[in-house]
Amino acid sequence: MVHRRLLKDDARGVGEPLNETKFVEPYVDGFAQGQHFGPGLVVRGQHLLTFSAPTQAARVWRPLMDRLYMPAMPFFNQDSDVLQEGVVGSSYSALREQLPASLELISLSPWDDTTILCRIAHQFGIDEDAELSQPVTLDLQSLFADFRVVGVEERGLAATISREEVERRRIAWVVEGEQRRPKERRKSSSTTVFTFGPLQIRTFLLRLTSMDVTTFV
Repeated sequence: MVHRRLLKDDARGVGEPLNETKFVEPYVDGFAQGQHFGPGLVVRGQHLLTFSAPTQAARVWRPLMDRLYMPAMPFFNQDSDVLQEGVVGSSYSALREQLPASLELISLSPWDDTTILCRIAHQFGIDEDAELSQPVTLDLQSLFADFRVVGVEERGLAATISREEVERRRIAWVVEGEQRRPKERRKSSSTTVFTFGPLQIRTFLLRLTSMDVTTFV
């Protein structure tokens, strides 16, 4: 459902029809208390229809969804002086090689002069695909083409706290019929090898050697 418009209140808590218009009066005293007027809003989007066997469908629509949400952005430069001989038509990738089909790089940005923020996600859910839904192990040391990883710190999803702090704050939910398991304490490690489970996103601060942070801007 892209956009919902109703002419009558559906009694689901809003207290007014879901009929968004171009203009709305402020919800304050002295005004018409949020009265809607003007032409109705129109939301346009794209819907892509694919045909696949149920057991193979996720390997089609998952990557397609990402390409639709974040398409490639072309850039052009009219200043011919900055184009060096032999550069036109060439390409560059910061990655040493293509990531496993189940993983995607969703964040790569400078953190400070020697560190970058890196997020890697497993893009398939449990049992969506017999092969691509399996856990995947990746060595971050082999990730970049021109830089060597000399330090790894795993952080929470927002990168504001360490992974150890995330584990410490995690609530041990009591599920009826299941035996309550004690919290597992994660020990700090210098490893660069990590395993990603279905739909898991892991956030890292990576220290690299001889890194020019402007490369990732």
